Amino acid sequence: MLQSIIKIVFLTQATFEIGRERLEDCLDVLAQHTDECKEQGSDCLQETKAQLSSTASLLSNKIQQRSEWLEKQLKEKIGKQIADFSLNALEDAQVINELKEEVACLRAEISEMKAKKVAV
Repeated sequence: MLQSIIKIVFLTQATFEIGRERLEDCLDVLAQHTDECKEQGSDCLQETKAQLSSTASLLSNKIQQRSEWLEKQLKEKIGKQIADFSLNALEDAQVINELKEEVACLRAEISEMKAKKVAV
């Protein structure tokens, strides 16, 4: 479920990015075709519909690609963070083991000192 939500977030982000990049271009093309249609008639209207359909399909493909790219970037970032965390955890575990060994040695020395004190 979380993966589906993440996909939706990436699709939304990609949609806004692609939409922002393409909206102005599409509006300019549409305005030009509208002016031409006024001059030429219904044949141009069919051509404009076909071109709009083609543009919508292109935008859909670009949105999907951008979404996948954004998801890949996030996965790489998370993977790096997990690797760093794992490396730090390993280093911490080694330090903890060294400290445990030192504590064990100190306890042994304290026990010896107590034993010597009792014997004296």
